[in-house]
Amino acid sequence: MTQDVTFARRHHTVSPLLGGLVGLVYPTILVGAALSVGFRRGGDMGDFAASLLGSVLFLVAAPTAWIMSFSFIDVTRFTILAFGVATSFPFWFLVGSGLARGTDRWTTWALRYVVVSIAWTAFNLLVFAVVASFAS
Repeated sequence: MTQDVTFARRHHTVSPLLGGLVGLVYPTILVGAALSVGFRRGGDMGDFAASLLGSVLFLVAAPTAWIMSFSFIDVTRFTILAFGVATSFPFWFLVGSGLARGTDRWTTWALRYVVVSIAWTAFNLLVFAVVASFAS
């Protein structure tokens, strides 16, 4: 029985740096969608639902932003957005970079990234549903 064991360095066609940068696409799209709702204008119930959806999208993209929601922290909206992006985007960069280290083709990387993004979103929505069930 033979095994092909090699200690030669693997050649990656997917650069970890580029994979990390491309890994920022999903949270950037979600943050853009969340911010497109608008903060300072009044509106009807449809605008309220859009604001609520925008908040959920932002929490999926920047899961560390909830830390600023404690009542003893007096912050502005900009502080929450900046903190969420500054602390969460490195996470997404590491996800993209880690996926790039384990793959040789961009198609494989993209498939894995889509699976991770969908699983992350589903997990967050499940957590939101559990927290909402306790709140009501």
